[in-house]
Amino acid sequence: MLTTQTLWSKASRRRTSPLFWLWLLTGLLAGLPLPAQVTIIVDDIPANTPHDATLFLVGDFNDWNPGDAAYRFSRLPDSTYQITLMGAPDSFDYKVTRGNWSSVEGRPNGQARPNRTFLRREGGTARIEIATWEDLAGGVISWYTFLLLFSAGQGLLLILAIAGIQDNNRRANRLLFVLLGLTSFALIGRVSLYDRDLFTLFPKLFLAPEMILFLYAPIFYFYIQELLKFEDSLRLRRWMHFIPAGLHLLSYTPVLVRDDAEFRLMVIHGEIHTYVAIAGGFALLFNAFYWYRVWRILHSYDEKSSSTQSFEHNFQYLNGVMVLQGIVLAIWLFAYLIEALGLALPFPSTYIRERATDTAWFAFSFTSFLMGYFAMNHPEIFKLPKVVEKYKGSQLPDDELSTYKGRLVRVMEQDKAFMNPELTLSELSALVKTNTHTLSRVINEGFGRSFYDYVNAYRVQEFTRLMLSEAGKQETFLSLALQVGFNSKTTFNRAFKKITGTTPRAYLKEQQEAAETAVVAEPMRD
Repeated sequence: MLTTQTLWSKASRRRTSPLFWLWLLTGLLAGLPLPAQVTIIVDDIPANTPHDATLFLVGDFNDWNPGDAAYRFSRLPDSTYQITLMGAPDSFDYKVTRGNWSSVEGRPNGQARPNRTFLRREGGTARIEIATWEDLAGGVISWYTFLLLFSAGQGLLLILAIAGIQDNNRRANRLLFVLLGLTSFALIGRVSLYDRDLFTLFPKLFLAPEMILFLYAPIFYFYIQELLKFEDSLRLRRWMHFIPAGLHLLSYTPVLVRDDAEFRLMVIHGEIHTYVAIAGGFALLFNAFYWYRVWRILHSYDEKSSSTQSFEHNFQYLNGVMVLQGIVLAIWLFAYLIEALGLALPFPSTYIRERATDTAWFAFSFTSFLMGYFAMNHPEIFKLPKVVEKYKGSQLPDDELSTYKGRLVRVMEQDKAFMNPELTLSELSALVKTNTHTLSRVINEGFGRSFYDYVNAYRVQEFTRLMLSEAGKQETFLSLALQVGFNSKTTFNRAFKKITGTTPRAYLKEQQEAAETAVVAEPMRD
């Protein structure tokens, strides 16, 4: 029995046969609808295309036979190439070759391009341009692949540099080595997608980025824990965090055991795209979960440090890492939404998704390296002093509270302990001659402030005194802030605004205007 699909297959293969029209008329008389017609026109080909080249259409309609004579393009007088398919379905995947897979069309950089997809539009005509032929591309290196290779090389150099650091964060650094190594490995895998020679030699590097999808997040999570010496509430044995990674790797075994030639064809034809997309969706949720856990650790650490330290850690770089990772996750989600939308609407979703994926990997390449550079420059920056809990839960009598308050005030006002930019609760408790828990209670209950805010209040008070003095008028705000114990401009501005409710410049202007008003009002009182 004749079907529309049969018409599509036979009409395409026998479109030049004199018997075709008789066969087609028989089908119409049998009551079948007229087969749909699709015309594909190649408007432009690479300049280095051989003058006697023959172009072939290859796709899922002919079992991806790259040199099928039934699908040979006709060259027209205007130098375009054209083929008309009868009975074509509403959509199909295809590419253009010069007769074999080594001469298949590629991207401008020579990379194996994904399959083209025809989606029926009015008129049934698709006009395309061939950017390159893979066998004639010649190993072009784009700025994107150059940056990926540069980042991968930087990661390997950072591993060697950090290995020479002598500090107390060796466990954290070992995890950082792994993060840098995984990142470099994944970036080289991304490059293989854009470099035909590399892909030909090591096609399975294509899976390198996929292999880290369930590995990077838990290792980064453990790295932050070790770096901050912080215990999270997510209490699982460490190996349990890597169960998804193990299952993911195991699921790729049937693909990894294929020979290289077969694997290359699977990638070119997009045969593993569906599985990669599904695994990537779960990986997106997995990575988002660990991103949230790390954010909670940083938030908790920040709160805890304010009760034991009078200065702020340099969280800018970790915040920068988290922002970059958040951007990567957002772009990742956007790529999935575009892919899903492309299944429902006829628009070039593949192009948008690929550009989004490229952008996400480019942003990701900076994260581990940012951590690496900071580990080299500030290896000892994260150290919360241990708070003595011996007297925790005991009651502090009013007279004892008053005694310690008096001692604390003398140490702060007479000895000016607040001018130590790295003053900690442990150091101040030693000066007051008590333990950290008692001093913390004295500050919280006696002054209604955290340790961080209490010390910075003295610093702001001293800053305003110096700012309004004759000598202070010759100094910059930052210079005065550093003199009174602040360790950065950002910390100073934040503390000043929190305590006074205004900025240093606005505060100075208010004080100057108040002084001028007082001078004018003085004669009136006389």
